Amino acid sequence: MQKDDGRHITLTSTELGELWKNYMGETLLDCVYTHYLTNVDDQRIRELLEKAREMTRKHIDKLKEIFHKESFPIPEGFGENDLNEGAPAMFTDKFYLFYLKETSRLNLLLFANALTVSFREDIRRYFDECMNDSSELYQDAMNSMLAKGLLIRAPFIPIPDKVTFIQSKDFLHKLIGKQRPMTSTEITSMYVNLDSNQLGKSLMMGFSQAVKSKELKKYMVRGRDISQKNVTVLQDLLTNDHLPSPQLWDPEVLNSKTAPFSEKLMLYHVALANAGSLVNYGMGITSTYRDDISLDISRLVVEIAQFSKDGVNMLIEKGWMEQPPMAADRDELAK
Repeated sequence: MQKDDGRHITLTSTELGELWKNYMGETLLDCVYTHYLTNVDDQRIRELLEKAREMTRKHIDKLKEIFHKESFPIPEGFGENDLNEGAPAMFTDKFYLFYLKETSRLNLLLFANALTVSFREDIRRYFDECMNDSSELYQDAMNSMLAKGLLIRAPFIPIPDKVTFIQSKDFLHKLIGKQRPMTSTEITSMYVNLDSNQLGKSLMMGFSQAVKSKELKKYMVRGRDISQKNVTVLQDLLTNDHLPSPQLWDPEVLNSKTAPFSEKLMLYHVALANAGSLVNYGMGITSTYRDDISLDISRLVVEIAQFSKDGVNMLIEKGWMEQPPMAADRDELAK
């Protein structure tokens, strides 16, 4: 980008990183939406998938334009070689809608972060446009799920009749007796993370059926079981307070054993799901005050982080991990 005086404004490290990461994610989503569109039956869900793919391809085109102007090599990302044309459906139409809701919700968080670490006006405008697209898609997906009766709303709790201040440290922990009921912010964390883990579990259930590599199959099954453990812990916390849990999405995973995507894409998708889960837990723990809940979440996060690290190691071992832009190695250059 050039200023009015003709000077070129180089992309910063944060802008490079966010643009690179965005390209990887958008090309992956383009493949996913393309496969979903080959076997979706519900007309409204088809329209939303087409809209999502159109938005994704618009973002990819804009990213390529930016990379070209900056003489930055376009990442390989994902494409036709990562799609198995003619593969049968792995998930139901209902899951496609849930997938759209969850991916657009997470993208809202990621694009907001990208916007705040961008400096050039054109890059800020790009991420702002991406946020608007994600918000529109999220609203459409949420409205469709509510209209189709596919969502269990978060529970209703009493509206306070006055302002109250906490009088005892028992609010944080109680050594003897029952813990206090959850706050509204803690319930929010439970719901967001339950949905996130349900999505991850369903993906890994389907992928575990389709991958041929024994190593990958073992990894996907392990991830599926970790997600189920997370779901159980979070559901139990809600149940102990007599609160309902979001619905399970296990029945929306079909019996197909034919891989719709390359093993590279499926493993990378799991890596993105892991990263999203850690983002959700990180945000949730900041508004969680009960020590027992914080301790449970911390234990879950440690296991997810290790699982995520093992997946990245596997991507590297198989030569599937593209390297993000890196700072100059000054020691190496000084030799």
